[in-house]
Amino acid sequence: MANRNAGQIRDLGPCCIIWDSVGVNLDFKPTYGTVTFRSEDNSEDIFEDGHGLAPVDAIFTGRVALLEVPLTRPDISTLDAVLHDATKHKSAGKYKILKVPNVVGDNMFPIAKEIILKPLIDNVCSATTSEWIHIHRCYPIGALEIGYDNSGQRVYNVTFKCFPDDSSGQVNQIWRMGPAS
Repeated sequence: MANRNAGQIRDLGPCCIIWDSVGVNLDFKPTYGTVTFRSEDNSEDIFEDGHGLAPVDAIFTGRVALLEVPLTRPDISTLDAVLHDATKHKSAGKYKILKVPNVVGDNMFPIAKEIILKPLIDNVCSATTSEWIHIHRCYPIGALEIGYDNSGQRVYNVTFKCFPDDSSGQVNQIWRMGPAS
């Protein structure tokens, strides 16, 4: 059997999703479907008349990163965490009511937190930090589309918008793979 290289991401399998590990420390589970992390470099082409429509160079214009999490069977506390300004209320001693307002004008960056993706092995989060992906500053955006039928399981899609960090040692970084250096 081949040995795995240190820092190599596992080839297959689900993950644990830990948001705000130094604060709320919320583990988004269970999920159903593919948890997708996207990091895309953006660029603009540079042209010269003598080369027609063929670009002669390109300039980086930034990096956009998103994390998509398909939650299933979330409880009120999880939905409260991912729906901005939602408030949970108790009924008969338990959180059973979630009120969701229309929010306009709030900034996301000041309330964005770190999220960590850890491989899930035998239903336990990996303790091998070289396998983890840290997204330094992100905030959830609910995109709920809840279907009611007899043929499909309900999935609550949440997209985390990612921002460059502003904290010491990580300024302008969006994400990293592996332990802190």
